[in-house]
Amino acid sequence: MKRKIVFLLMVMILFSSCIVKSIQPFYTSDKLSYNAAIVGEYTDGNKSKWSIYSFKEEWEAENTDPTKIMKEDQDAFDRYSEGYVVKYIKKEAESFFLAMPFKVGDHLFLDFTPFEYEDDGLNPLVAQHLLQTHSVAKVDFNTDGSIKLSWLSEEVINPLFNENKIRLKHERTGVSEDLVLTASSEELHSFLVKFMKSDLEKKWDKDDMFTLIPVNTTP
Repeated sequence: MKRKIVFLLMVMILFSSCIVKSIQPFYTSDKLSYNAAIVGEYTDGNKSKWSIYSFKEEWEAENTDPTKIMKEDQDAFDRYSEGYVVKYIKKEAESFFLAMPFKVGDHLFLDFTPFEYEDDGLNPLVAQHLLQTHSVAKVDFNTDGSIKLSWLSEEVINPLFNENKIRLKHERTGVSEDLVLTASSEELHSFLVKFMKSDLEKKWDKDDMFTLIPVNTTP
């Protein structure tokens, strides 16, 4: 299926608990680090399917005629060429994310942003109220060939805010008072550096985790 990479103001809730969301990306351009080993077809323990493609290769496949490339398309290529397009299928519903790989020290992370979500029943007025935000996941390559994605969770961050252990610009929004970070990308990346160096226990061992198993591998 041909997919036009256009950004829609949609958000997808994937998890039993809440991931930390941000208005700004968690990375700065100088920290981007593309890794071809992430590209592939996967399943997870929830019987969902994941397809991860190179943004650059997808863009080039859809823009074969240089005379028809719009400025916004070229701008998207210049900004996201080191990233991935992620297709996530759960119960036959498809959603698409832009995932940008970046380094925090020696650790690889992905900054996720939803850009297309399949839901024909969504009220247009509701859609107008949904804000596109960023989330961040740590990437671990397991010895069996699988990839573990561990999202930064509110369950870990909220107590740190409540105990004044971190100072990071944020807001509480919506009837559920969801945490939304409003700090700059530079501040967010600096926070991740400090967070990775901290001795906080089980900071990645929460519900917001997926193990992606290559489709040609037996679990």
